[in-house]
Amino acid sequence: MVKGRACLVDGTITPCWSYGDHPELWSRKHGTTGFNAQLLSLLDGTAIYISDPLPGRTHDAKAFIETPVADIVAHSGGAIGDKGYQGHVDATPRKKPRGGQLSKSDHESNAEISALRAPIERVIAHFKSWRMFHTDYRRPYHTYRDAYDAARGLFFFSITWGFE
Repeated sequence: MVKGRACLVDGTITPCWSYGDHPELWSRKHGTTGFNAQLLSLLDGTAIYISDPLPGRTHDAKAFIETPVADIVAHSGGAIGDKGYQGHVDATPRKKPRGGQLSKSDHESNAEISALRAPIERVIAHFKSWRMFHTDYRRPYHTYRDAYDAARGLFFFSITWGFE
């Protein structure tokens, strides 16, 4: 489906309870506990892949490598990601140098990349509009993967068959 086509990649946190015996779920960046999910879409916003859940503390670059996302991107026509994917995908915004400023052309380039990334942000918003993915998961920890897999399957079923 993605062979020769450019794709967009981004990650998000699906929140859950603060399970006392699972400190790896704490995401300092987001200030909550949860699971990291990596999402891929085409440039037109068609969702093509959602990864299995990883611990919330997993950085996007590490999640990119640990999931099949890296392999999918390698067989695609390239990928566009946010700053968390620098060095892993073809196009990412430039980071401001320590103690410096971005040039005007870097600002313009970042704005263009951000505009191209808008469809993946909409996919994430649609994904997280499902209650399981935007509210704390409060069931026992060992049931999360099965519930996530079921909801992810229903998400793809609904967008494929137009039930939303």
